[in-house]
Amino acid sequence: MPPVKHYSSSEVNQYELSTRLLSLTENTSYTLTQINGQRIYRKATHAWTGPEPSRSCEVFIGRIPHDCFEDSLVPLFQQAGELFEFRLMINFSGWNRGYAFAMYTTEAEAGNAIRLFNNYMIRPSWQLGVCPSINNCRIFISRIPPTTPSAEIVRLLYALTDEVQEVRIRRAVASCAAIVEYRSHRGAAMARKALVAAAAAAWGCGARPAVDWSLPQSPQLLKQYREIGRWSPERGVELTRVPEDSPGASPCNASYTLEPWSQARRLRMIQEAQRNAAAVEWSNRMSSGLEYLSASMGSLSVGGLQERVWAPPPAAPRAPAVPPPCPPPGPPARPLVPTRDDFNPWTAPHPMYEFIHGKEAR
Repeated sequence: MPPVKHYSSSEVNQYELSTRLLSLTENTSYTLTQINGQRIYRKATHAWTGPEPSRSCEVFIGRIPHDCFEDSLVPLFQQAGELFEFRLMINFSGWNRGYAFAMYTTEAEAGNAIRLFNNYMIRPSWQLGVCPSINNCRIFISRIPPTTPSAEIVRLLYALTDEVQEVRIRRAVASCAAIVEYRSHRGAAMARKALVAAAAAAWGCGARPAVDWSLPQSPQLLKQYREIGRWSPERGVELTRVPEDSPGASPCNASYTLEPWSQARRLRMIQEAQRNAAAVEWSNRMSSGLEYLSASMGSLSVGGLQERVWAPPPAAPRAPAVPPPCPPPGPPARPLVPTRDDFNPWTAPHPMYEFIHGKEAR
C-alpha cells in the first residue's frame, strides 16, 4: 500500500501540498481542477473516447481523515481499477469534508473497489466506508409553520429554487413537513444551499425550518405525505390529495427503491463527516487563536515598565539605647508607702507594715 502523508493543523505546508497534488498530473492523462467546493481529478478529453461511464460505475467514500488528500487517496483507489474521475469535497479552509466520489471505467472495477476498501483501515483505528453512489434528488424540510397554506408552500419552493419536479406535504396537528423532489442531484444540491440561506426569511413569523437531504422513505412513510403540489406558469399551483386507501398512494422512485440501505448508509457517513469537519475547524480556530495570543504577548516591550511593590514605608532609624545610670553605692533604699495615685494592691506593702514592723524598719 502507498504511504499516507499526514498534514497536521500545526505543520501544514500549502506549497508542499500543491506540489504533491500537481505531481499526480505529471506524465499522465489526468487533469486537476477545483470548482464549487470540490477538487476534481479527471481524465483529459483527449485521453477518453466514447460516452462517459454510467452512475453505476461510481462509488461513495466516507469517513476520510480531514488531512488526507488526493496524493494519498488516488494511488490507493487506483489499485481497484482505472479511475475515470475522483472528486474530493473541500471546505473554504482547504481541508476536505470527509467524503469523496470515485468513478471507474467499468462496473466490475467499482465493485472491486467496494470489496477491497470498505472498512479499510487507512490509519490506526480509522476505517474508510465505501458503498455504491446513488443520486439523491430529494430535500427534506421540517418545522414549517403549520398555519402556512399548502399552495403557499408550493409557490414559495418553486420561486426560491430551480428544477423542482414535485412537492409532497405532510401535515399534523402542530407540525408540517415537506419533501421536494428535483430533476437532478445538482439541482437538489443547489436548492439545499439556497433554502438553508433563505428559508428563515422566506417563511417569516419567526420560523426556523430545518433543511437537509431526505433519507430513503419506505412506501409506508411516503403515504403520510398525502398532498402533492406542482406549479406551472400556465396553470399555477395544482394540489392533489391522495386518499389513505388509494392503491397508488406510495409511488416509488427508482433512486429510492434501488438499495435503500446503501443510500441511508451513505447519508449517515456524510453527516458524520460534516460533524467531524465542524469539530476540526473549531479546534483549528482555537489553536490559531491561542498561537496568535501567545505571539502577541511575547512581542510586548517590557523595557519601559517599572515593577512596583506595595509595602509599608521604612521606619525611621532609632537612636541607640542608653543604659540607665547605676545607683550610687550605699544602703538599700527604704521602702516607701505608696500613695493613692500609684497604689497597687499586688505590689504595695501592707498598710499596717510600719505599725507592725516599725522598730525593725527603723
